Amino acid sequence: MAKHFLWIGLLLAMVACTSGSPEEGAAVDAATVDSDSLNTYLAEHPNDVFALSLRARRYMDGANLPYALADAQAILELDSTHHDGWLMYGEVQYLTNQSRVARDAWQRCIAEHPSETECRLKLAELYSMVMEYDKSLELINKVIELSPNEATAYFIKGLNIRDSKGDTAMALSYIQKAIDLDNEYVAAIDMAGVLTAAKGDPLALSYYNRLLELQPENARTYYKMGMYHLGVGNYNGAIEAFTKCTQLDPTDAEAFYNLGYIHLELSMLSEARTHFTSSIQAREINYRAYYGRAFCWERGGDAANAEKDYRQALTLNPQHGPSREGLNRVLKQQK
Repeated sequence: MAKHFLWIGLLLAMVACTSGSPEEGAAVDAATVDSDSLNTYLAEHPNDVFALSLRARRYMDGANLPYALADAQAILELDSTHHDGWLMYGEVQYLTNQSRVARDAWQRCIAEHPSETECRLKLAELYSMVMEYDKSLELINKVIELSPNEATAYFIKGLNIRDSKGDTAMALSYIQKAIDLDNEYVAAIDMAGVLTAAKGDPLALSYYNRLLELQPENARTYYKMGMYHLGVGNYNGAIEAFTKCTQLDPTDAEAFYNLGYIHLELSMLSEARTHFTSSIQAREINYRAYYGRAFCWERGGDAANAEKDYRQALTLNPQHGPSREGLNRVLKQQK
């Protein structure tokens, strides 16, 4: 392991991050080594697989997939058994829709490193995505056997059970286990909120509020809160959540549409029209918002504007029955 630390010590010395022995330098977080220094080091030491691995991971984190792939391939040319080389090679292939190549890479990684868990987790996720749930669960159970506190394993297991068995309660128990192990696990907290909201369970709001503690500016969380409130008939809560969503993301056509729908239900026609208009401005190809605004015009006695919007809705979706019925109504009124 000391040879892996040597280059970090050299780099840290170059950027004056620390002093002392190379091993002491390695104790400092490797992330403190800036990219320019890492590139300079690799230009002089192109065969250092540990340095290549660090740079490849940085490229992965920055979504620079071609460069990450090049470094992963360089690692595997130098060491065909290298764990991180196979891991990241598979990740790039997966993200570029080469799922079979990714599968083979992670299988090779597992064969070379049977006691490691990262490649098993990646392969389990892949199998889950292609609905091969038995294969995914077999890998996940092995991960849990090797690493009982691996939060990601419990999360994937919960998703597999939800999708393969339809057992929401059991799925939620595994997802909650993932959250217990990592209380900042955003994906797990979000899914727990979705699953509980689908049942109308007010516990969903606790999950969503926790998400907002972690990501205060996340418009989608406010949208999901709005959908929960709308589902249980709490219009005030829904209006508050959808309004916050549109403030954070003025391009969210669905949030504006839902605000229009709620105000229409409350017979607040002017406010409803305003929100339907905002929905159209956010997404022009939006037959539902044209239909909603047309219905507001019709209820307010403005048949001409209602006809115009019903026709526009039908231009966008000629098969939309309610718009066809609305248009027929207002045409009869104008005769």
